[in-house]
Amino acid sequence: MAKIIDVKLTNVPDLIVIGDDKSDLTVDVNIEFHDIDLKLEMEYMLYIFVYDVHGKIDIPILITNWDDSDILPIAFEDSSDDFLGTYKADLIASKKNINFKKDIFLKLGILNEQKAHYAKKIEVLAFIVPAIARASKWSKPYMVNIGY
Repeated sequence: MAKIIDVKLTNVPDLIVIGDDKSDLTVDVNIEFHDIDLKLEMEYMLYIFVYDVHGKIDIPILITNWDDSDILPIAFEDSSDDFLGTYKADLIASKKNINFKKDIFLKLGILNEQKAHYAKKIEVLAFIVPAIARASKWSKPYMVNIGY
């Protein structure tokens, strides 16, 4: 079983310009693999989620389905956190420790005009999902009529 030792943000911009694709930061993830992972050369999918935290951090629920996983936040307060960027990478346990670095572009998208936007509290969440694990997926929504 792999273990995420540390997740750090580096090269954080002083200013994020709304609507451009030039604002980026670097995410540095330090991962340690178990001896069994190394022996079997286990394959993992690393997910990185960058988001703007409003108040308490939303509870992240990861729906794992190997390379098609998704994260669903459960908000504590009226205001849910905003995703600013995501990334996924396929990793193989080939040495005891791996230091994974990735530049991720930040997207602010459409801003809610009912909120003030002067600064962002940016945090990163990293998940590592083994190839041999559970898989799950939601169906598309279907609309049905109700009769009386």
